[in-house]
Amino acid sequence: MTDMEQQRRTALTRRAGFETSQPGDRSRLPLRRRIWAYLLAIVLPMLTAAAMIPLRIDHGRVAVLVLVIPVVVVALLGAVGPAVVAAASAVLAYDLFLVEPYYNLAIADTDEIVAAVTLFAVALVVGVLSARLVRFHERDSARREELRHLIAFARVVTAAGDQALLTDAACEHITSVLNLRRCTWQPGAGDSTAPILMPDGNLMGRLSDLNPDRATLPANVEIPVRVDGVLVGRFALVPTTRHVASYEERLTATTIAELFGRATTG
Repeated sequence: MTDMEQQRRTALTRRAGFETSQPGDRSRLPLRRRIWAYLLAIVLPMLTAAAMIPLRIDHGRVAVLVLVIPVVVVALLGAVGPAVVAAASAVLAYDLFLVEPYYNLAIADTDEIVAAVTLFAVALVVGVLSARLVRFHERDSARREELRHLIAFARVVTAAGDQALLTDAACEHITSVLNLRRCTWQPGAGDSTAPILMPDGNLMGRLSDLNPDRATLPANVEIPVRVDGVLVGRFALVPTTRHVASYEERLTATTIAELFGRATTG
């Protein structure tokens, strides 16, 4: 690439605005799982309250504690939205089934009003915190996967002398880290106008080729591989639609590409 072309492309780009720097920060539950989560958020507190009807005369206040349990169960699915809905559903179930007048949204006793408000506050806090803990666990799992792929490829580099094997391994690990549809190695120093992933994990390309959401890779993107400043080839990537690739994941992928370049030209 000539200096003029490099300057032109640089002028048409801006630093990628990473909406997420860590894996899993913006991950969404699959649609079917979200639907089930919201259904459970509504139904589970109701069923729990209905099951306590025989005990409501003598142990009505215990329900305030028991009704937190279905909220936690829903929150363990990993979504804050269903946890909030479950907290509201728990209060509604408590009011309908366990507070006089029964099967009516009215609450006559001031203490019961306080109990309902307390139930909502506790269930909301516990549910949201539980959902966030699940997300933290998923993020840690994703980070372990990143490290596993990086170490696995480093071992291939030290053990394998076959370039075809190195190429297949590099594409396999880059595909897994970035959740790609396809990855291919294109040797040579030919020109390309596709957006690129730079060694520091940033995206560079024409603004018209980049997504407004910089955390989502464009339809076609490349990782150029340079050794001592000389372009030896590029990995052509086809991302999965709407998949969010964090800065950490991008950096891991470009590190694998750099290791590949050193191993195949060293």
